[in-house]
Amino acid sequence: MIKALVLYGNGTDYTVAFDGNETVAHLKGKLLHTTKRSHHPVCPGDYVRLEKEGAEYIMAEVLPRINRISRPANYGIRKEQLIASNIDYLLLVTSVFSHKLNTGFLDRILAFSNMQQIDTKIIVNKIDYGLTDEEIYYIDGYRKIGYDVIETSVEKNINIEKINEITQGRITAFIGNSGVGKSSILNSLDPSIGRKVCETSSYSLKGKHTTKQARLYPLSNGGFILDTPGIREFGMWNMDFEELKNFFPEIYALSIKCKYPNCLHVNEPGCAVIDAANEGSIPEFRYENYLKIFKTLYDNRNIYFKKDK
Repeated sequence: MIKALVLYGNGTDYTVAFDGNETVAHLKGKLLHTTKRSHHPVCPGDYVRLEKEGAEYIMAEVLPRINRISRPANYGIRKEQLIASNIDYLLLVTSVFSHKLNTGFLDRILAFSNMQQIDTKIIVNKIDYGLTDEEIYYIDGYRKIGYDVIETSVEKNINIEKINEITQGRITAFIGNSGVGKSSILNSLDPSIGRKVCETSSYSLKGKHTTKQARLYPLSNGGFILDTPGIREFGMWNMDFEELKNFFPEIYALSIKCKYPNCLHVNEPGCAVIDAANEGSIPEFRYENYLKIFKTLYDNRNIYFKKDK
């Protein structure tokens, strides 16, 4: 069996990597109909089993995924569009200067990555501009509940080597709003990759119809960087509102102390989470973001299909 990693592609032709080389592999007919709910059965990050047919490589099997990033194929449609899979680390990039640290964005992604069991680290970039008391409060809050927060500066070369160590030999997704310095960090890790990602992302944003095709780029340190045009707008479209409490670790830990076992921590009497938020024993901003995300999920509960159990 030849085991290969899917880098990018669409339809029936995909570029895959194995034994240090890249080649094109074709999707075998039966894989096109593996699920009625999937818009594309293969995505970047998938490991596939290849077979040789003449001079061509054929994808005979998609190996089991440990996690995945996906979106609805279209608004309200009952099909899932896979974006990427088998992510080792998700590096959630924010900054303390243009754009400022946005906890609402961070907490949406953190809840999603917890749902998918993707190891996520927060990168706070541009710390050479200095940290405000509010930013220190946010950073301390995330560290208090167990998240690894890495403070970086490309200008001062602070903790860039640590990012290099994290990405070495792994599949890593960089996610962050424009302007937070994601491209600068990538350029510091591998200048050739930084340029390619920037060029692809810039091209994808031209015109009315932007591409949603993700792509894995090999790094010089043996790892792969996932570039996902448009991923900044993705939401937790396949999460039930009742489940959200399970993906805020500090809220999940307190749930057993609530008066009611099915407490949603919104306005129920005897709620240990509400008490903790009022007392300041859990970060107030996190609970506020929880309520905002909960409302969004509740309001959208009938738009998309329930995820497979």
